[in-house]
Amino acid sequence: MAAKEKKFEEEIRDLEALVNQIDSGELTLEESISAFERGVALVKALNHRLDEVERKVELLTRDAEGRLQSSSLEHELGAKPRPDDDQDDESF
Repeated sequence: MAAKEKKFEEEIRDLEALVNQIDSGELTLEESISAFERGVALVKALNHRLDEVERKVELLTRDAEGRLQSSSLEHELGAKPRPDDDQDDESF
């Protein structure tokens, strides 16, 4: 049986707990590195989930007659890439 996927907010709390553990100074170096690696993996997973949600977002707008119509967020933004896309990977 597959494990139930955690809610976004639960994963944020997990990440905050990891940060607090690292900041506490009570972990050994090895434990801190392990916690940091788990945190990086969580950040990547959370960013992926945010990207998925962003693609699904639709903005409701009214046309000239006052009717609601939907359009994709990408359409509203002109499908421009975000300024921070892939820059993190290139800096290393």
